[in-house]
Amino acid sequence: MATRPCDLHRLPPAPTVGDLETGYMIRGRQIAECETARRLAVDTLMAERAAVDAARGGAASRTRPPP
Repeated sequence: MATRPCDLHRLPPAPTVGDLETGYMIRGRQIAECETARRLAVDTLMAERAAVDAARGGAASRTRPPP
């Protein structure tokens, strides 16, 4: 999921108040899901790199970038 663009809800051409409220909630959930996938991808990449470094006997320190 982290290698493809995140889905974002789009409003209809003439949105009602209900459409706006629903869209706000859907977009919030979609953004949270996208951020979770991004963090998982970064954590996985850092773990893979640490495993490669350990296998090579290197002591290279890799730290997770700030969110």
